[in-house]
Amino acid sequence: MTVTILCSGFGLGFYTPGLLVEAGFRRRDIPAEVLVFENVMNSDQRDKVDNSRRAYHQDFSVALMSQRIPQDIRKSMDEQQMEHLLHSWEAEGRQHFICLSGHWIYLLDMYRERVGADRMQVDLLYLDVSDSPSWRNVKKRLGQLHDSYREVWLFGEPQQPMQTYIDIADSDPVLPYEQRERRLLVHGGGWGMGTYREHLDHLEQAGYALDIVLYEGDELGNSDRGQRYYRMDPQWRTWNRDEQGRHTFPPFAECTSGEPVTYRIHDDYHLLCEVERRVLAIVSKPGGGTLADSFASGTPVIFLDPFGEHERHNAEQWEQYGYGMTYQRWMSEYGGDHRILEQLHQRLRRDRSRLPGYVDQYIERCTLEPAGIRETS
Repeated sequence: MTVTILCSGFGLGFYTPGLLVEAGFRRRDIPAEVLVFENVMNSDQRDKVDNSRRAYHQDFSVALMSQRIPQDIRKSMDEQQMEHLLHSWEAEGRQHFICLSGHWIYLLDMYRERVGADRMQVDLLYLDVSDSPSWRNVKKRLGQLHDSYREVWLFGEPQQPMQTYIDIADSDPVLPYEQRERRLLVHGGGWGMGTYREHLDHLEQAGYALDIVLYEGDELGNSDRGQRYYRMDPQWRTWNRDEQGRHTFPPFAECTSGEPVTYRIHDDYHLLCEVERRVLAIVSKPGGGTLADSFASGTPVIFLDPFGEHERHNAEQWEQYGYGMTYQRWMSEYGGDHRILEQLHQRLRRDRSRLPGYVDQYIERCTLEPAGIRETS
């Protein structure tokens, strides 16, 4: 009764939350497996994804423009890989699916035709407040999906409250604000997109030490104001597997001038979480993965320019909840003061204590049992 978690490497916001969900099942002794959409794509199309990642990091306007171009992902799919995957699902009797990317809907529809809708339990786990491009494109072609699959809006639909969250190992209890360092984490999401580099000097002048995530091609800066630098292994790709055949969190390391870089991987969470737990706020574009980390760690977000309408809606929702605010508002209304950040943290901490975790909800709803119980029953 393996839970199959369908992710995508088009952005880490459609990947790392899936691995966090998988880790949650594993800690509860429920079998789960992450699959990445790029592994059912033609190899040349996968190379194009890699090229896009570099182009979007170098020029945010290119990334924004790409969202306006309608795409039919079916043209990129490898029929042999698709058939192999569908056959293996059928042979194993796969029933439980959690889908984080709209690209997978075409395969789920094909599988449903083979085995019947009554033999499938599928959650569409939305990591944005409104449809991201992959969901928008598939719904444009197939119509709304709520009649065929169960929709779960992790952060609530517009103007609606949150119902659940993705819990992260070692994030409980949330570190109290007074024990945190006077530091801010600054990054551009999984692909290093956006305007984050433009604000580094301003944030330092406001009196904050910075934890800065570097990306492929970025040079290590100086550390004269207490800056720390981190990097994901530039050779790592979401669609690669480790020696055990599993997808992993990004290899991650702190970078120090003159020292060799030693990348590490944690089984239960991406190591950026350890930085997020001890800073006062995250300064980033409002991607879904960032919001998931924000809620689990109790760390507010100061929002930079969004990557499309779906991220703009994310920022509006997070600000409505009282979990974050735009960079412009933080500076113009509060002068970059840390005391408003503490208020945002307290709301996050309060509301997190009131919500059940998504994995526990799923296990209860689907009446899943730990592997050891099933084996002895």
